[in-house]
Amino acid sequence: MSLTRQVKNELARLEEPLACCGSWELKALLLKNGYYNIRHNMHVLIIAVDNNAVARRLFYLLRQAGIEAPSIIKEQERRLDKTRFLVQIRGKDQIDALLVYLDIKVAGRNMSLPRLNTVIPKRPCCCKAFLRGAFLAGGTISISRRSGYHLELSCANLEDARSYQKILEKFNLKALLRHREDYVNLYFKSAESIADFLRGIGAGKALLELESMRVVRSMRNQVNRIVNCETANLEKVVASAQQQLDLIDHAEKKVGLSNLPPSLHEAALARRKYPDASLTELGRSLDPPVSKSGMNHRFRQLSKMFEFKKENKENSRKNHANT
Repeated sequence: MSLTRQVKNELARLEEPLACCGSWELKALLLKNGYYNIRHNMHVLIIAVDNNAVARRLFYLLRQAGIEAPSIIKEQERRLDKTRFLVQIRGKDQIDALLVYLDIKVAGRNMSLPRLNTVIPKRPCCCKAFLRGAFLAGGTISISRRSGYHLELSCANLEDARSYQKILEKFNLKALLRHREDYVNLYFKSAESIADFLRGIGAGKALLELESMRVVRSMRNQVNRIVNCETANLEKVVASAQQQLDLIDHAEKKVGLSNLPPSLHEAALARRKYPDASLTELGRSLDPPVSKSGMNHRFRQLSKMFEFKKENKENSRKNHANT
């Protein structure tokens, strides 16, 4: 089961809301997914959802709002190969009463879903219910290695998106707005903001699941960083050891290892004996032990010695050429 479906199933099974909260949750669902039809002089208001549990929640909210006989129709979308559920309210008088109750239209005027300006709820519990309805109507949440955390609220229009933003700001949540020609949505990319949003709309179980995923993800990232760091350090040790072995071979060809100063001779033999050891491990193998900086100093001396010999040889060659 996807995380989006898990959250919606949990929200759809929450305790029965207060009448005021239920009306705001219902309003959010209707503003996003509602549309009006007149067929054979029959007025029908339809609210389409993609989840059976959400359809049952919507059925309950409509009954709470005084609708006598809402119906649920299961429909298969062949083009997208998806199932959606159509919750229908029939009868002009009943639809008109519902829209007036939800403050979507003014009593006595012709019904139209290009409705009055979206009003923001005042009570905190109703604000949370409105956001809960918005997620049930068009919310998605996902977590992936590539894109990270993402929660999105699809909005019917820019006006609704602005209203949701104002409500979210009441809970110190700042959603990003994406506005294209054919759609408008709000989204969060921060795991902390997503967690606060889920906490606010009452998705406690999904919040725990998210926190668990965050811990696993954090631990995995930490392990990867440690492994990458260890790998980089190992590569540096191997590269440094190979340079030292090349330097020792060069010294042996030029002067012979036995002709090196005792400390450098000892370091050269140790490196040949332990070609993969770090400088710290190499120093501990000596008697008495030598620190990492001490071993590094010995190999620098060896390197400088042959650089000096090389410079002297080049200078003498130039002097000979001048004479």
